[in-house]
Amino acid sequence: MRFRLFLVLFLFLSLNLYSVPQKMLAAAYKNKTIQRPTIVLDAGHGGRDQGAKIKYPYLEEKRLTLSAVLYTKKYLEQLGYKVVLTRAKDYFVPLKKRVSLANSNNAEIFVSIHFNSCPNKIAHGIEVYYFNSQENKIRARNSMNLANCILSDVIKKTQAKSRGVKRGQFCVVRETNMPAILLEAGFLTNPQERDNIRKKLYLEKISLGVANGIESFIKKYS
Repeated sequence: MRFRLFLVLFLFLSLNLYSVPQKMLAAAYKNKTIQRPTIVLDAGHGGRDQGAKIKYPYLEEKRLTLSAVLYTKKYLEQLGYKVVLTRAKDYFVPLKKRVSLANSNNAEIFVSIHFNSCPNKIAHGIEVYYFNSQENKIRARNSMNLANCILSDVIKKTQAKSRGVKRGQFCVVRETNMPAILLEAGFLTNPQERDNIRKKLYLEKISLGVANGIESFIKKYS
C-alpha cells in the first residue's frame, strides 16, 4: 500500500514539473534558484558621439539607443537575467572599453543596439550583424543563431521590413569573447520609420523583441 501511494505521488510530481507556470519560473530565476546567463547590453554612441542625427524633428541616435537598451534591460530582468550595461546615461564610452566590460563580466551574450541612416531616404527596415570568425567557428555560429533569433522576434513585434542577418567587422562584435550581435533597429532617415522610432511604444516593441529573441536563443541553443 505504501509503495502504491509513493508511486502515485511520484507520477503526480513528475507530470507537474512540465506544467510549471511561466510566472513561477520567472520568479525562480529572479530569486536565483535557477542560474541565468549574464547579458551585456550596449547602447550605441553616447556623449560627444551623437551617432546619426536628424535636424527636424530633432533626433539623436545616442538617446534612442539608450532608451531602447533601458527598456530591454527591464524586460530581461523580469525574466530573471542579470544585465550589465556598457553605459546607463549619456556619456562617451570607447569601443575597447565596451568590449573589455563584456569580457571581464564573463557575459554569455552581447547585444549592441543602433539606428541606421542612409542618403537614400527610401531605405528602411531592420538588420542584424555578427562577426564570422574563422578562428572561433563555434562562437561565429552561435552569434549567427543569436542574430537570427533576435531579428525574427523584433520583426514579429514591430512588423518592420527585415533586411536580414549580415556579417560585419564592428569592433564590439569582433573583439568580444561571447556570442555577439549589433542590431540596426531602423532608419532615422526614412520619414515613416523615423516617426515610428520616435514613439515610446515602438521603442518598447523593439526592446521586447530583443528580450524575446535572447530568450528564444537560450532555449533553443543552450
